[in-house]
Amino acid sequence: MNFVCDKKKYTCSKCPNHSFIEINDRVIYNHLKGDERISLFLDKDFVEKMDKEIKSAGFKSRNDFVVYAVNSYFADKLLSDDNEKLAKEIAMASEEQQKRISKGLFRYAVELELIMKILAEEKHFSKDRLEEMRKEAINNVRRTRGKVRLDDLFERKDYKSL
Repeated sequence: MNFVCDKKKYTCSKCPNHSFIEINDRVIYNHLKGDERISLFLDKDFVEKMDKEIKSAGFKSRNDFVVYAVNSYFADKLLSDDNEKLAKEIAMASEEQQKRISKGLFRYAVELELIMKILAEEKHFSKDRLEEMRKEAINNVRRTRGKVRLDDLFERKDYKSL
């Protein structure tokens, strides 16, 4: 192995080949924040492409861009590693929601059946009249986007036809 420095001649602290970065406020701030300085050796074409992307994406520096890229990579990796777990959690949540909706629809259907029985015992309608009322109901549900209310029926005076 060839070393730049002659390890037999100098200790690292006395080596004439070492160089230090300039100490300034940013270096001190990053040190206190816990950031670690590393060097990357990248292909020149890659750096040019990266610099174009940095400008177009609005990053302030290469550092910001690399930190974002690495964080995105780790996030994607974690998601792909936990993909099965995530899919199971989503399926369980969907199943629970489906049960709640089904229970609500069942209760609604019971109440609707009760109302229909009460009306059937009180009034006798011809098939034509029932079909006419069904068409009106469909139009009213569409018009109100499903937000039908009994008091609205009385305000429209539609109950007189019953």
